[in-house]
Amino acid sequence: MVERVMPEIDMELCTGCGDCVSACPQHAVSLEQGKPQLDEELCAYCGDCEDICPVGAIALPYEIILLPPDEEEGN
Repeated sequence: MVERVMPEIDMELCTGCGDCVSACPQHAVSLEQGKPQLDEELCAYCGDCEDICPVGAIALPYEIILLPPDEEEGN
């Protein structure tokens, strides 16, 4: 079984501004009691929530690197 990697949210840093909710194109982030909750089934790991967070409370633990088709592994 492969473990899905999800954005990490630092609840102590989070101010509950809701910017991440409106930034998520998959509607995977919601605010509950003023704190973001991530729906792992909907999250596409796009990084929009990390980019928009004004206090840096959201981090993607792995960098996403897209390679052109001719530079993909094994080709």
